[in-house]
Amino acid sequence: MIMKKIILPVFLLIIMVSASFAGEVSVTTGAGYMQMAKELCASYKEVSGRNVQEMYGGNVGQQLAQIEAGSGVNIIISDKGTLESVKTKVKFDRFVPLGKTALVLAWRKGISLSSPFDLLYEEVRSVCYPDPKAAIYGRAAASFLESSGIKNKIPDKIFQLSTVPQVFSYLVSGEMDAGFVNRVVVRAGKEKIGGFLEIENGYPPLEMVAAVVKGVQSNREVKSFLDFLKTETGKAILKKHGVW
Repeated sequence: MIMKKIILPVFLLIIMVSASFAGEVSVTTGAGYMQMAKELCASYKEVSGRNVQEMYGGNVGQQLAQIEAGSGVNIIISDKGTLESVKTKVKFDRFVPLGKTALVLAWRKGISLSSPFDLLYEEVRSVCYPDPKAAIYGRAAASFLESSGIKNKIPDKIFQLSTVPQVFSYLVSGEMDAGFVNRVVVRAGKEKIGGFLEIENGYPPLEMVAAVVKGVQSNREVKSFLDFLKTETGKAILKKHGVW
């Protein structure tokens, strides 16, 4: 009896949230691209005068779980490869290409690297990357470390964290010597770290997309938002955040 009293309000809340998004654009993304998504939504609202529901928190895997639970989100901005690899029941009508981006190796102040293979040096005592099961750059980093052979040479120095922002914060605090992140965080906080370099090969291409949740393809509001992403204004925001 007690369990029924607890479950019912939660079930009703999910229905209420989903109903409140009906007919509206509802956007989400992983923690690493939250600021980009916020700017896209804010600019779209200003240009179109239309409302956009925004739901953030955690990595892409967590966001997909919330969609499964009935969050009402109808567009998720992420890397196509991650969306195709994460185990989820969420289906998509289509993937709208936004551009490509790159994996970035960054390091704390006090050390200097000229190549990813400098991670093998003794002065680099720790290397971290985001969760590859749900984070875009975690998947890319894990693939690169494997294909380059670096992983097998320094297994005791490699640590897995949760998100890109967490990896970057560990570099800023000096708790980690080096870590794999994205263009966004290093451009915004490059004065807080020792340096960074982009890695172009050794992992599947990072193709950013706006994935349309199945069943809303014909929604006029969704179409309007997707059209905005293709405008010069939308492209400029994407490029600002390292997607082109």
